[in-house]
Amino acid sequence: MDARRAEALDLGERQSARLRRWTINGDFVALSPYGVARHARETTLALDALLDAADPQTEGLSLDLVAPRADDLGLRRIATRVVEEFATPRLPQVWAQLQLPPHVRGGLLSFCNLAPVSARPHLVCIHDMQTRLVPDSYGAGFRLAHRVILPLLGRRCARIATVTQQARSDIARCGVAPPQRVVVVGNGVDHVRRWRPQASRLTLPEEPFALCLARRERHKNIAVAVEVAQALSQDGATTLFVGDFDESDLAALGRGRPKLLRLMGRLGDDDLALLFSRAAALLVPSRAEGFGLPALEAMAFGCPTIVADIPSLREVCAEGALHAGCDDAAGWIAQARALVADAELRAALAQAGGRRAAHFTWEKVARRYLAVMAQIDAAD
Repeated sequence: MDARRAEALDLGERQSARLRRWTINGDFVALSPYGVARHARETTLALDALLDAADPQTEGLSLDLVAPRADDLGLRRIATRVVEEFATPRLPQVWAQLQLPPHVRGGLLSFCNLAPVSARPHLVCIHDMQTRLVPDSYGAGFRLAHRVILPLLGRRCARIATVTQQARSDIARCGVAPPQRVVVVGNGVDHVRRWRPQASRLTLPEEPFALCLARRERHKNIAVAVEVAQALSQDGATTLFVGDFDESDLAALGRGRPKLLRLMGRLGDDDLALLFSRAAALLVPSRAEGFGLPALEAMAFGCPTIVADIPSLREVCAEGALHAGCDDAAGWIAQARALVADAELRAALAQAGGRRAAHFTWEKVARRYLAVMAQIDAAD
């Protein structure tokens, strides 16, 4: 072997030794792009942007994505490999636990709570412990999967990521992983810059109105929002409920139907953008949240926001929102009435919310993941 060829081979071996291989668990492409799937998509896009910019944090990193189906995410540097989901048995977790692991190159990065327990090294994001803290909001099968898989991930993964300090504490309190093995990566909110309120065709009230992103899960505490809507109706103000919440859900609460309450159903991002930019108040009365991203999305649009006085929402929203006790209906009503009636108060809170939301970007989230991935690689 001549000297030039030997030198080339030696260089190739050194480059290969420096190469850090990671695979992104693409299970999120099969999910609706909300909640944990939003976190997964936006973090993947931010990682791709850093790779495309040859950011120093990505030096020596090879990153690809394995997904159960094709999905054009618009990635420039992260290659996608499709491993089609079995037609039978088409059961939850079959793809993640059985089909994905053989295709993982190097470390695995998972964003959506449940993930392969056999993959190593593995960095997985567990967003919250809601199935343990508010079990009545979830079905038996969903609770069982989380009760079995999350502790296994906690023991086997190199590190656990989560979205707030409160979620980190909950993960430790529920015995999934000790706090020293859990890192807070957070969420971003700058994805709302792509939303186009001008594309919405919604017809909205001319007068100031309140807004609630309503869901039927018990911990969402929508009964309080109904009481607010009842009080605002007496004042001649409208309240809009958006989301998977219908007349039967309203009747089940047994609070009566506020005269000026409108149930809007599920809406798209452009419609939400219009609502956030026009609402006098957003109500977020949840008894439990891992992060509470919709509140931050609203604040980014300058929507005055009232959130439940619970640790995670205090942590995320801070001084950018008003806070009220989960069971303090009178407090909620008073604050909502004040915002509907007082344009100056709305403007002041809108500014505070916008300042707070500006701290949360997906690039920061991606950089936190990259830092932990580098630590894991260095420990191998």
